[in-house]
Amino acid sequence: MKMIDLSMTIRPHWRWPVETKLRHDFGKADFRSSMAQLPAHAYTHVDTPLHCVPGGTPLEKLPVDAYSGSAAVVDLSAVVRPNEGISARAIEERGGHIRPNDIIVLKTCWDAHYSPYSEEYWREAPFVTDEAALWLKSKNPRVVAFDFPQDSATKDVKRKTPVTLEESTTHKHLLVHGVLFVEYMMNLGQVTGPRITLIALPLKIEGFEGCPARVVAIEDEL
Repeated sequence: MKMIDLSMTIRPHWRWPVETKLRHDFGKADFRSSMAQLPAHAYTHVDTPLHCVPGGTPLEKLPVDAYSGSAAVVDLSAVVRPNEGISARAIEERGGHIRPNDIIVLKTCWDAHYSPYSEEYWREAPFVTDEAALWLKSKNPRVVAFDFPQDSATKDVKRKTPVTLEESTTHKHLLVHGVLFVEYMMNLGQVTGPRITLIALPLKIEGFEGCPARVVAIEDEL
């Protein structure tokens, strides 16, 4: 069994207000104790329907395996281009192994082009088109996972106003309809096969609509 860490390291980031500090350290205490404050939708994280559906399911109401299980990896790394939409055809041609109720992992290896800690990662990113989001919905997945900022509205790194649901292609076509999300994964270039077991475990925080998660791919070694 091979385990691959698909998670971003939580450290200072230009896009997200993050504060980490030591409450106690050795020399003044017998134990080291740290604190962290960060947004729920930062770094590698999960979304629940409550993110964009009033009255939607919060994090603690979902089963522990809601974001984990058998996953089809759709390898788009050879066809994605900066600032271009990913078409339904591109996904369909590479997604013949998708099964009903699968987790669908869209693999672009975008972090191999730009660091997720850079502005270019967002500004130059490919994105999911409306037709592609609708095609994904037609496959009846329970989770879709992304290793790139999948909605074009997130590309404007200087934007001061909130992004609307109408602008958020994947959210309006998938998350609104109960398809869960894992966002901003890394290291999918280390995944070699078309199918993996995906493990994504967010903290169980009451009333939250999303949370950073440790996400791991498991590949069986023959």
